[in-house]
Amino acid sequence: MINYGIEYIDTRQSLELLVERLNEATAIALDIETINWWDRTRERISVIQIAFRERDDLRVGVIDVLAGFDLEPLRRPLELNLQTKAIHNASFDAVRLARHLGIATSPVHDTMLAARRSGEKKCSLQAQVRTHLGFDLDKTEQQGDWSRRPLDPDQLQYAALDAACTLILFEQQLARGLRGDYQLREKIEKRPSPLPVPLQIEPSVVVDGELAASALALLGIVVELSGRYSPEQLAASTGSERIGMAGWIIDNLIGTEADIDENTARDDISMLTERGLITLSLSRRLETTSLGESTWKRQKKFE
Repeated sequence: MINYGIEYIDTRQSLELLVERLNEATAIALDIETINWWDRTRERISVIQIAFRERDDLRVGVIDVLAGFDLEPLRRPLELNLQTKAIHNASFDAVRLARHLGIATSPVHDTMLAARRSGEKKCSLQAQVRTHLGFDLDKTEQQGDWSRRPLDPDQLQYAALDAACTLILFEQQLARGLRGDYQLREKIEKRPSPLPVPLQIEPSVVVDGELAASALALLGIVVELSGRYSPEQLAASTGSERIGMAGWIIDNLIGTEADIDENTARDDISMLTERGLITLSLSRRLETTSLGESTWKRQKKFE
């Protein structure tokens, strides 16, 4: 395991003090936790975690977005080129910071992208931590209720650890000469209203045509095991439970040596719901639709 300190930020004053310290860091790592992420109309950021070095000590500020204070001070360190922002799977976190807060994070080093470019097959945060840091991340709180306040100590620990690990992975990748440059493609509308700003950003997967392999795998799991998983359970299980029917589908579509990052799974589930291929039942279980069934039968490449 790694040693780091956690600071809980729930006021503008404490955020301003954190930002002053971030300005002295050469690099920071970002992570977020979201609520209602499977429904783009209801999705919100719950907390933002920022890991940084302060002299030789590793610190993580956990910013409570749902506390309702003004987050504007956070814009400057995230948008200016004062230091690199390390994010694992930036297409999830950076896009949501833009969508919900109107913040265009830059410059970004995507640790998942860097691992993939280096030729690694298993690039999820869980797999990267196991391979390069030598321990397993406890993902129990991944399925926790991030809308509930106050956050319990286990949630704070879980949130902070992901950001801390991302910073260390970035430092190691930098030493190995790996590049993870990520460019936020979505344009941010400049609006005079204060944060948060509800921006309309198109999903990363095209509406027409073939589904990406990861999205097709998740669709297949819901079709074949309709009603078994909640959104949180499905996103969590794809990276850790390669057994039974679900594991067989994933292995056939993305290969036995590759994995699906949890945030990629969340993006895919949200997209499948938005396109009407799957739906959420009253008991909060993912179920297939007739369109989802026909899409699965048409696009799957195996029997």
